[in-house]
Amino acid sequence: MNNRIEIPYAIPEDEKQVIRDNFASHTDWDKSVFDRIKAHIIRHLRQQQENECCYCKRQLGFDIKEVDIEHIIPKSKYERFTFEPKNLALSCPGCNTKKGDRNVLRSKVTNYPRTGSNLTIIHAHYDLYSDHIEILNQVIYIPKTDKGCETIKLCELYRLKTVEDNMKAFLSQQDEIKKIVEQLRSTETKSGTLVRLLAQLRRILKRNPMQ
Repeated sequence: MNNRIEIPYAIPEDEKQVIRDNFASHTDWDKSVFDRIKAHIIRHLRQQQENECCYCKRQLGFDIKEVDIEHIIPKSKYERFTFEPKNLALSCPGCNTKKGDRNVLRSKVTNYPRTGSNLTIIHAHYDLYSDHIEILNQVIYIPKTDKGCETIKLCELYRLKTVEDNMKAFLSQQDEIKKIVEQLRSTETKSGTLVRLLAQLRRILKRNPMQ
């Protein structure tokens, strides 16, 4: 498991100029002119984070909408930190959505913090994740500190146990269906057997409707 980001993204001068020319408000973050810069940030941070979400430590995807650039201190509250390298980390969309733009600072700041002491949650650049949270069986998050507790609460990391349980139930359902289908294919055409197997299949689908 990756513990923290050791090297933040170093914005080259040409990208700094693009930012100076096109950035005025945090809502500008979505401008297409920044897409190339974002792609470079993602590529760099994937390596630094070993392709793990900075909050739940699950592997990040590579398809559209499977990775977000997370602003640790919300850009909507501190616009000047929108492109601050140490304010950027990669998260899964789930954690990013749950965290939202809620305040993570103990007190207001003018300049970007140099340590994580003023933050209520784990800072991906300053804090060692394992000092604050222990992960059991990849889905159970145990807080070791107040920061760990607040990170779990803010990102609702307990949701992943539900996700895991739902996935296991779905896979179990698929196994049951597969076995019945195989029996249907291999059995002789006896009405009693077919009725029994089809009734069993209906019960499974009624218990866990396929989405």
